Amino acid sequence: MNKISTAEYKKERIISPIWLLPILAVLLGGWLLFKAWSEAGIKIDIVFESAQGITTGQTQVFYQGLDIGVVKSVKLGPKLQGVVVKVEIKREAESLLTSDAQFWLVRPKASITEISGLDALVSGNYIELNPGTGELADQFVALNEPPNIVRGEGLNLKLSAADLGSLNIGSGIYYKKIKVGDVQRFQLKNDLQVEFDILIKPQFAHLVKTNSHFWNVSGFKADISLDGMQISSEGLASVITGGISFDSPPDSPVAVKGHQFKLFNNLQEAHRGKVIEITMAKQYGLIAQRSKLLYRGAVVGFITEINTNSSQDDFVAKALVEPKYEGLFNQSTQLVLIKPNISLKGFKNIDALIGAKQIEVYSDPSPQELQNSFRLSQTVKPPLGSKSLRLLSDNVRDLNIGSPVIYQGLSIGQLSNIRLVKRHFEIDAFIEPDYVSLVSKNSRFYLQSPLALRADINGISVESSGLSGFLNTPIVLMPGTSTTASTQKQFTLYPNQQAAKLSKEKSQPALKLRLMTEELGSLGEGSPVLYHKLPIGKVSHYQLAANGELQIDLIIEGQYRHLITNHSRFWHASGIEIQASLDGLSVNSESLKSLMIGGISVDQFEQLAKETQRIVHKDKQSAIKRQLTIKLHSQDAQGLRRHMPIKYQGQQIGRIVDLSFDDSLSGLTATAELDYPYYRNFARTGSLYWQESAQLSLSSVKNLDTLVKGDFISALPGKGQPRLEFSLHKQQPNTDRKALIVWLSASHFGSLKVGSPVLYKQYQVGKVDAAKLSLDGSKIMARLKINSKYRHLVRANSLFWNASGIDVKLGLSGADIRVDSMETLLSGGIAFATPDKLPLAKAAANEDKFELQSTYDEKWLQWSPSIQP
Repeated sequence: MNKISTAEYKKERIISPIWLLPILAVLLGGWLLFKAWSEAGIKIDIVFESAQGITTGQTQVFYQGLDIGVVKSVKLGPKLQGVVVKVEIKREAESLLTSDAQFWLVRPKASITEISGLDALVSGNYIELNPGTGELADQFVALNEPPNIVRGEGLNLKLSAADLGSLNIGSGIYYKKIKVGDVQRFQLKNDLQVEFDILIKPQFAHLVKTNSHFWNVSGFKADISLDGMQISSEGLASVITGGISFDSPPDSPVAVKGHQFKLFNNLQEAHRGKVIEITMAKQYGLIAQRSKLLYRGAVVGFITEINTNSSQDDFVAKALVEPKYEGLFNQSTQLVLIKPNISLKGFKNIDALIGAKQIEVYSDPSPQELQNSFRLSQTVKPPLGSKSLRLLSDNVRDLNIGSPVIYQGLSIGQLSNIRLVKRHFEIDAFIEPDYVSLVSKNSRFYLQSPLALRADINGISVESSGLSGFLNTPIVLMPGTSTTASTQKQFTLYPNQQAAKLSKEKSQPALKLRLMTEELGSLGEGSPVLYHKLPIGKVSHYQLAANGELQIDLIIEGQYRHLITNHSRFWHASGIEIQASLDGLSVNSESLKSLMIGGISVDQFEQLAKETQRIVHKDKQSAIKRQLTIKLHSQDAQGLRRHMPIKYQGQQIGRIVDLSFDDSLSGLTATAELDYPYYRNFARTGSLYWQESAQLSLSSVKNLDTLVKGDFISALPGKGQPRLEFSLHKQQPNTDRKALIVWLSASHFGSLKVGSPVLYKQYQVGKVDAAKLSLDGSKIMARLKINSKYRHLVRANSLFWNASGIDVKLGLSGADIRVDSMETLLSGGIAFATPDKLPLAKAAANEDKFELQSTYDEKWLQWSPSIQP
């Protein structure tokens, strides 16, 4: 059988394997092109002021610590201004290259306030990039300094301050000394305030409230006193780099991003706390910003300012109390000035001797109604159950508010107040509850000197109140013989123990007086006080007063105190009094003792008025001279002086003793003394006083001696009721009450002036008293004052003309020269005449007006009517 053969068919391939190699080559080339493009980076140009610190191929570009490029070349810029740095930026960072992107060179920097760029010490200088939000760009200008950039998560806030202080970028923000943020940047605003951008960490953002207060805590605060030195700061970092602290009220809402706060200079200015007012009679050494409020040794507040009360004489201090201590200031609170306490037991509050004084707060912290106003006391109010006393004394020698009341060396009470009532002192004190029974109806109180020595035939005894007595003289209680407690509250305070004991025999206590004198002379402590040469007392003390005068304290023995009355006068009796005259020579001395150590004499003169202030006169003649004090008021102080004499018809009747301006400084008051007996007539209603000065003119010379001796005051007596205040005129006032006052009008004044005479038949009957220009300026108005005894000569038809100068009339027969008087020739004058036509015109009345004739008619001179007054 024949086999049938079958044909085999194979499918032909579409792509030959030989094409695989070109395809792979194309793909590989494309990949290589993409890789070359992506790795080649983006070329940009950055213009720097200088190439210093930039190295080609080494200086890198960083963004938030990531390397994104490198410097490829550096060349000079156009017109040789700056350098152009070509930088290659990695392709993946292309989106960072916006038109407002910022570049700057980072160098290592270290100072007291800033340490930055330390990584550049290892890697070298590098360029930092801060991207913006604009379009892509390839041309940039580098910054000279790093920009202020706010970065990081948290609460961004703004603070404004008057100046930068020691704050800087990176300065810490502290809350209760814990760092919760930092300063991100600062800039100067248009209002010249420094604005800080700060960042609070997220976990602390809830601590900032809308009513939070921020204050500068840079550096450290030192409080140095006798108690020691206390130095405080927020931390070492704030001392070096500066810092800001803040606190927040708990009930305030949380602040939001961008909230603006004021940055205070310190905690005091931040006024964080309750404000209270403290009223006090004196400032007592308290100093704003330094004086503190203390409660049981803890500082609870401080004085922020001290002002005077406009409506009273008190001082008003404002204090800031820390919030946690506000409850202490309630109805029971007492504010007491802290005083030093020195005793043999030790020292307490010794720092109150120097520097700013402090205030102690006494309070019951139990819930009570709070107060904002308090009165500063010098002592604590008496405890409940204490016995209040009032001690009467003529002297408060070395006593102070707070001086102790002692018994057998034990403090049983305290002095709480001192006041002067009618030249006697009233002293308020209290005895503590445990010692009230010591005070009986015959108890005695006396002052105990720091050191007292007494010598007699029995020996020498020394009494001392201890070291504390040199600061606060104690008051000693002698309980008396009675054992029954007394309800009596008023006692006499005796000067010493001996006087207190003698009071049992009803002996008069010594009288203490304080006198003023301009000079001490030979007086000293122990100098005798003499009454008709009999020693009745002595000088106990003297000191210089604030006004420059000397204060002399006298002690008059009790048995002689009745010799001192309101009419007593004191004078120096030191040395020898010598009186020489044609009758002979008189030498007198009060006593040998006063001749050696000085002395004061005293006597009574019932005819003399009571002195407003006791003084030691220069001698007996000055002591018995009587004066009355008056006040002279002037609007012009020129020429006035102390010791300026007051005269009447050339006789001195008094003098000015003091000058003072009124509150507005627009007027001056002269205090004057009038001598006896002149003040009987010159201190009455109607009395006149005016200042006399030298007057020189062609027509007269007056008071020429005042050019050498100075001005004086002239006076005229009055006839009215007694009076003590008067006006002081600059020139002699009008004393003629019934003088006639008329007015003349003229187109010009000529040689007339105020003071020019008014003549009738060439006899002066008055003068020009004043002159003024009319309101429309067309006339000069002259006021004439005609003496009262000649006023009837002026009638309604009288004619007035200018009599000044020389009247010359020329004619064929010769010249006629007429001069009214030499006075009118030199100083001008006015003449008048009254027609003799009968009946006479009515008499002129005050304020009548006349026309001043420019010339006169000869017939006027012929008028000679008979005019009866």
